Amino acid sequence: MELTKIVETIKKSGVTAYEIAKTEPLTEVGINKILNGSSTNPRKSTLMILENYITKYITKEQHNIKQLLKTDDSFNESITNKNGNTFKELENGKFIMTVPLVPAKAYATYISDCCDGDFVDGFNEVNFYVDQYARGNYVAFEIKGDSMDNGGLYDNPEGCITLCRELGRQHWKDGFRDSQYGWIIVHKDTIVCKDIIGQDLEKGIITCHSRNTSPEYQDFNIELNDVKQIFKIIKRTF
Repeated sequence: MELTKIVETIKKSGVTAYEIAKTEPLTEVGINKILNGSSTNPRKSTLMILENYITKYITKEQHNIKQLLKTDDSFNESITNKNGNTFKELENGKFIMTVPLVPAKAYATYISDCCDGDFVDGFNEVNFYVDQYARGNYVAFEIKGDSMDNGGLYDNPEGCITLCRELGRQHWKDGFRDSQYGWIIVHKDTIVCKDIIGQDLEKGIITCHSRNTSPEYQDFNIELNDVKQIFKIIKRTF
């Protein structure tokens, strides 16, 4: 497998250099140099280790989810939280989490019909492999555009699917901490994926930032009174 393909596969999986270094004889620093492009000619042995990791863990996990969903025999229990998210417990104690998927072409439908209700109905669903049951409100959003993609490991390229946990309005007054993958902001007119880099909570204003460094993507402010929901991105799939 070529270096570019290895880097692309690891980035798309959302796996971090730290996670790889925990199981493989490579350093976190060295892996990060490969992923961010500063190391362009790593040893063949290093490439083999990374390729084996992809085969053992990344490809295997994607395959396992598909196989597990073919039969109910693999599940110990199915739990649905109050927001309609379903968790199917596996024999290893982990879960397959099923949430509604909002595609980019249906952003307007979600804004008008779904985000004020108790459940998100009428959308297809998507599955994620997660460590534990969760009580929050989880929705998956397809990323539209490339404003949050600058080639970084934690960026969100167009078309990727993000698993998001809603931050309830009652918590907005406490401020917005940094989010590794960014935030999904459901505005009354649109849905955007951005970093929140500034906040004036007294005036109810947040400053949104794109990771793409192209000059067309400038920072801008949003009034929280015009926002219906805010979600923190916690996991992605490609």
